[in-house]
Amino acid sequence: MGSGDPYGLTGSTLTAEDRLLAAADVYHALVEPKPDRPEQPAAVAAGMLRQEARAGRLDGDAVAAVRAADGHGAPALRDFPAGLTRREAEVLKLLARGHPNKEIARRLVLSPKTVSNHLERVYSKLQVSSRAAATLYATQHGLVGAYEPE
Repeated sequence: MGSGDPYGLTGSTLTAEDRLLAAADVYHALVEPKPDRPEQPAAVAAGMLRQEARAGRLDGDAVAAVRAADGHGAPALRDFPAGLTRREAEVLKLLARGHPNKEIARRLVLSPKTVSNHLERVYSKLQVSSRAAATLYATQHGLVGAYEPE
């Protein structure tokens, strides 16, 4: 599989429709026979889509929609990039919206220390060392949009 858009577009520049089309295109390419390989079984192709979402190359919500449309059902958990857990993604989303740790803790009903621990794991998984870099990553990978009402 490829490693990105042929025009160099990043996740932050793609609309939800673009992300859905990208996931559907990858799925379709996998289940169709090619001159150099046979078609992939639908279940294998669906699993490959999930792997691409986990790696951050496809949007997790778009992958879930494509899987559901082809009868694979929506996964119980959304796949977040870089192996983030659901809770880590929630913490990252609030951080990316500019909330300090104490506010993140209040909103998620966590202790500030637990938020700090989550952020340490998020930084490690994203291979970043600052709030700004984590925010940029979240934006580029579709975890936060240009405007999302709270």
